[in-house]
Amino acid sequence: MDPLGSVIVETGRCIFSFFFTSIATVIKLQHNTGRLRKEFEKLEDRKNGIEEDVRLAETEGKCATEQVKGWIWKVEEIEQEVQPMLEKADRLAVQGCGPCCNILPRYRLCRRMAKKQLEVQQLINSCCFDNVVTDKKSPVRAVEKQQGPSLAGQREAEEMIEKLMELLKGDENKRIAVWGMGGVGKTTLVRNLNNELESSSLMESIDIVIWITVSKDLDLKKVQSQIAKRLNLELDPNEVIEERAKMLLKRLMMKKFLLILDDVWEHIDLDIVGVPQTDDQANRKILLTTRSLDVCRAMMTDEEIKLDVLKQEAAWNLFAQNAGDVVEVPSINPLARAVAKECGGLPLALKTVGKSMRNKRRIELWKHALHHLQHSDPHVKNIEDEVYRRLKLSYDSLPSKILQSCFLFCSLYPENYSIRTDELIQCWIADRLINEHQPLEDCFNDGIALIETLKDSCLLEQGDCARTVKLHDVVRDVAIWISTKQGSEKPCASILFTNITKPPKQFSGFSELTVIILVGNPINKIHDNLFAGLRKLRVLNLSQSHIVTLPPSLSQLQELRALLLRDCCYLEKLPSLGALRKLLVMDLSGTRLRELPNGTSKLKKLQELHLFRTHHLETIEAGTISGLQSLELLDMSFSAYKWDTRCNVDYGKASFNEILTLDRLSIVKLRLDKVDSVTLDSAWLMKLREFNIQISPGSCDSNNLATQHDEKRAILRGVDLMGIKGLNGLLDTASALDLVICGGISALSELSISHRLSSLESVKSLSISKCDCITSLISGDNISGTILPNLEHLSLNRLENLGAILGGMVPRKGCLKWLKTIEVVDCKKLRALISFALLQQVKNLEQIKVKNCSKMKYIIGGEVSAEMIPKLRVIELSDLPMLKTICSRLPAWPALEMIEVRNCPMLTKLPFATSNGVAATLKEIRGELQWWNRLIYSNDEIKSSLQQRFQPLKPLR
Repeated sequence: MDPLGSVIVETGRCIFSFFFTSIATVIKLQHNTGRLRKEFEKLEDRKNGIEEDVRLAETEGKCATEQVKGWIWKVEEIEQEVQPMLEKADRLAVQGCGPCCNILPRYRLCRRMAKKQLEVQQLINSCCFDNVVTDKKSPVRAVEKQQGPSLAGQREAEEMIEKLMELLKGDENKRIAVWGMGGVGKTTLVRNLNNELESSSLMESIDIVIWITVSKDLDLKKVQSQIAKRLNLELDPNEVIEERAKMLLKRLMMKKFLLILDDVWEHIDLDIVGVPQTDDQANRKILLTTRSLDVCRAMMTDEEIKLDVLKQEAAWNLFAQNAGDVVEVPSINPLARAVAKECGGLPLALKTVGKSMRNKRRIELWKHALHHLQHSDPHVKNIEDEVYRRLKLSYDSLPSKILQSCFLFCSLYPENYSIRTDELIQCWIADRLINEHQPLEDCFNDGIALIETLKDSCLLEQGDCARTVKLHDVVRDVAIWISTKQGSEKPCASILFTNITKPPKQFSGFSELTVIILVGNPINKIHDNLFAGLRKLRVLNLSQSHIVTLPPSLSQLQELRALLLRDCCYLEKLPSLGALRKLLVMDLSGTRLRELPNGTSKLKKLQELHLFRTHHLETIEAGTISGLQSLELLDMSFSAYKWDTRCNVDYGKASFNEILTLDRLSIVKLRLDKVDSVTLDSAWLMKLREFNIQISPGSCDSNNLATQHDEKRAILRGVDLMGIKGLNGLLDTASALDLVICGGISALSELSISHRLSSLESVKSLSISKCDCITSLISGDNISGTILPNLEHLSLNRLENLGAILGGMVPRKGCLKWLKTIEVVDCKKLRALISFALLQQVKNLEQIKVKNCSKMKYIIGGEVSAEMIPKLRVIELSDLPMLKTICSRLPAWPALEMIEVRNCPMLTKLPFATSNGVAATLKEIRGELQWWNRLIYSNDEIKSSLQQRFQPLKPLR
């Protein structure tokens, strides 16, 4: 072969060899890639399975063994090498094996992949572990004991714990709150509950109790960490809250738990935390403690238990326990009890003060402590740090500066003083804490909202009377302490004196003063210059003092908004008020004023004028009332002033027509001798939001019935109901009607004929007293349509001739259909309360109260069925000597909760037909033990069922 041919042949061989080798390498690479990928996927599956086993074991307090951790580390290391190889092989496969293909990188990759495949197989073969996890962490206990004082032996606390246990057992209560003021013992109570759970049958349905302390500065990550720690679950601190929540949710969904959230100050979104919130979580419950009822609402709790301060005996025992045996020393005991009383039953204060006085035997030290506590001085050891500062947190957490100022304002009233809510709102308006440039109703609503917020925050509490509030003694001390602290930073804006007989001659150096409250002080004289220089004063409250007059310097208070002189029972004269042009409210109730002060007609901004119980007020100059064009409230209840005297105009006195000119008037309370000489038309009365109008000839005294908010009450006393004229408008619009010593009709239904009224449809509350002419409430003989269709409350008192509530044939349609309560007292001729005919009407009846009806033999007449009394809850019977039965025995009582029987000797049977007929809703039966022992039962089952509900009444003195 010639040289050229040899070259060509050799070149051909090389080219063929290159292509053959390239193809072989590509095939080999594809084969190795496939095997490596297959083995690598096996390794990944094995790793994922082991990691899942580890995660599940962590919920049991376990963790991965060191061998497993090392194997997982090696897998993660080889993952970082294999993944790039597979990606590179995929790229080369896309390029193919053309002439330009570089065979060397493919060859090298193919060999590396073969080597890695062997390493992957070795890792797969080495993952057969004896133990994947180990008990390195402590096992999770169902209940972790909480440190704190025991409540064993404290009866009220033990009863509260029992109540909480019962609530936790029920499926319907998924979220329960214990709320109350700071230092009242919420945490201590729930800690004791937590500790008792360990031995409780409740743990049969709960896997774990998780205690979380939340505190004021809410940190959701911190809450998550506390829950995770309790579950022996590790959360990555650097991970976002949502990812941590997923891990918590997964663990908690496997558990039946009780989550206790202690010291909650604001709404916690449990979904964000990772706590399951499904509707069917009967065995997943939340128990929280808080100072705020608003928090309970935001957390949508099913039951709220308010924890109150300790009663006197329990408070003394707690104080004595902390103070030691020294409190039993005869000379110290009275002082110690007085010191304990100053703590107001607040456990935190009782403990703090008690410990500070422990085993101190010098009387001087006890007197010193008592003096400082009585004067709201925090110099008793530790009380500032341990009590005042902790209670101040509630003040700090109030949502606005306005609320804080409203709270501090309440401390200006004397200790343990019940503040009238309307007076408090008046002062807040005057002190610019409520916007004065709005209608009175809106101001009142704003004030009620502020009061309720303070009550919900446990900074205000219900007063001793209706429509009053007060500060707990210790809370008041805290408010004064806060005000004192702030006083160094800004001018003093208010002042309070207690138990003084002579105020200073002048408030020199107090030019910034805005509020003076001298409530209940026995002051009888005020110096002429007392008010000089107080040009910023907005509130002056001298109520219940002994002043006879006020000095002329009163006219210098040109910023004054509220002048409150209620129940200054010696006050006979006031200086001219014409200069007080910004006055919004003036209360002269209960004074001895004979005439309104000069200049009253110039009070163009006056919104409220209170002249309640002004028994000596005889003169109001003509034009005085009509000049008060901003007036919205006029209260002249039980005043001596005669509005309806025809000669008023002749003598230069104000007439009733002046009241009719007041376009803004919305609340009126006054007395009229008669109505035929004044205009009481429906149109004017309908414009009023509230009224209390009494028609009583020749007397300013009457039954003192308070008008409810938004109520329109008419009181007719000593009038001839048939002969009196001009009542139509009043009776058409009144929502409450009181008839006292009235005559002229034998049944109320006669009013609809004599006064051409349709049905008294506006009346919701009806009270009839001492009207001897009345023989029945409604007589079918003189009505053809319905009567009292919207009546809800009926009270009949001392009606000597009342024989029946319904008489004759009464139309059934709509008559008394909304009646809820019936109260009958001293009706001597009434033999039955509810006749069978009346029973057909009163399907909404809820309460029956009967007392001192000497001839009454039964309460409900005729055969009774459960459908006739579906809502009856309460039956109270007293002093009924002839009563033999309540009603026929029922197979079931749908709603009955309580029966009380006192001095009904002939009542020997209760209306229960069978033991199953004893209402499931029945909570208690009250009565004298002697009466109870005489009762006759159909069978022993009924007796046993009722016996469980019986509560003996103490004999009346």
